[in-house]
Amino acid sequence: MTLPLEGKVILDLSRMLPGPYCSMILSDLGAEVIRIEDPNYPYDNGPPFFRKGDYQESVFHSILMRNKKSITLNLKTSEAVLIFYELVKHADVVLDTFRPKVMKRLKIDYNTLASVNPSIICCSLTGYGQYGPYEQVAGHDLNYIGISGILDLTKERKIFGKEDSIRKPLNPGVQVADIGGGLVSAIGILGAIIERDNNEERKGQFIDISMTDSVFSFIPMIAAYHFAKDLSDGVNILHGDFPFYSVYQTKDNKFLSVGIIEAKFWREFCKALGLEEISHKQFVIGKERENFFKKIEQELLKKTQEEWMKIFIYLDACVMPVKSFAEACEDPQIIARNMVEEIDHPILGKIKNVGSPIKYSRTPLS
Repeated sequence: MTLPLEGKVILDLSRMLPGPYCSMILSDLGAEVIRIEDPNYPYDNGPPFFRKGDYQESVFHSILMRNKKSITLNLKTSEAVLIFYELVKHADVVLDTFRPKVMKRLKIDYNTLASVNPSIICCSLTGYGQYGPYEQVAGHDLNYIGISGILDLTKERKIFGKEDSIRKPLNPGVQVADIGGGLVSAIGILGAIIERDNNEERKGQFIDISMTDSVFSFIPMIAAYHFAKDLSDGVNILHGDFPFYSVYQTKDNKFLSVGIIEAKFWREFCKALGLEEISHKQFVIGKERENFFKKIEQELLKKTQEEWMKIFIYLDACVMPVKSFAEACEDPQIIARNMVEEIDHPILGKIKNVGSPIKYSRTPLS
């Protein structure tokens, strides 16, 4: 069985989450990923740990570094750089997450590596990109979603009569920009490989990926309203400003996600709650909107999350439970899709890992 990227070699200089997530996707697709480990960089091997006797291994490392090889090189030395050049001669892609100019200072920038191997593709994944006023500014995920307009969307909804109250944005709890940047990088690399393999000279190229750009491109709905100069009474469907697209508490202090867009699903939802009187009106504003919220909140507080799901799971109403990650791991849909896998570790035995979301029919990934 041949996987899509079998025979392709990726040299991975990246750190933390964004780059390793990108190379994890590529390794799942069959690429030979060789991690270039920095002997002076400890952050990719931190807690929590799998343990067996005196042996321990970072769980974070075991998830992101699966299917990868590694070599330790101190690229601040000329000897290590020469070894890296030898690796580049036989590689397809070099991936890094250094700030702009670092690769040039180390003498492993795209122009230098292209002189070693004209077919090489270099992808640099950074917070703000290779140019612009913030190119050298330090940052992490929260900064990128902050400047891109994403973080502002996590504020609690506007309540009629309290529009001027200060609503603090909430940390989303998942690294949106890191994962998004990793995904966009993987897509960019795949496209560059196809382009190179289809051109007669087989010349590579440089790919400039910004995590800020990546998440900025994730909000076409918000962009559409902004570009149309349509603020729609200051409300936003995806922000929870409408009763049909929001999160509600249940009797047992758990929550349900109500993600309705179409009128037919709204009618089904209202019918299940015994609120047929509001089923004919969906896009309401002002006091009427607050009244709808209160009616729905009062009804959903009458049953537990489990009791409601016994009703909603059989209805076309777009309602699902809000689960913790531990609960999600036990969800029958997650289990059926094999999104929690057991893999064989040479020392630890069987350990759990996150499955691949890509399901090929003929060449399944593992």
